[in-house]
Amino acid sequence: MNTTIIISNPNKNSFNQNIMDNVIKGIEKCGKNYSIIDLYQDEFNPVMTSEEVKLYTKGESDDNLVKKYQNILKESDEIVLIFPIWWNNVPAMLKGFFDKVFIKEFAFEEKNNRPKGKLSHIKKGILITTSESDTQYIKNELGNPIENTIIKSTLNICGIENIKWINNNLANNSEADKDEFLSNIEVYFS
Repeated sequence: MNTTIIISNPNKNSFNQNIMDNVIKGIEKCGKNYSIIDLYQDEFNPVMTSEEVKLYTKGESDDNLVKKYQNILKESDEIVLIFPIWWNNVPAMLKGFFDKVFIKEFAFEEKNNRPKGKLSHIKKGILITTSESDTQYIKNELGNPIENTIIKSTLNICGIENIKWINNNLANNSEADKDEFLSNIEVYFS
């Protein structure tokens, strides 16, 4: 199994980095192969230019990082997305990744005016997020934007069906809670 880890956090000392380190430990214990897409380290440009919009309608890109990321995803059976929840959604960097990488003819095709996913070879996905707001508030009072926008309206549409979302509410967790969360991460990869 080939796992692709996608991390979107500019802070190398963040809890998200600790999560990624534990994800890697879990993957390595299982003997799986993995690739890392670190959007900030790669200096990925999430802004789509007017030329890229023209290419998007043809299912093309002139961004070498986009092509690299697409090649990695073509070989992936599993994806792990790690990011903080900002304004109850993904960071702009990750949104730009979806906009520029998950393009027509790569991630989906049009059938009867509806998208039909082309990434169904990715059999499993895990979203591991951190937030200042508690998870129940995000789900129940804010309309569950991660489930509705990222899982259903992005990943599922692209053909990735088996997705689990795990959130760590940093504001309400003690250091012991955070340590326990990190130690349990490996379980998801066994």
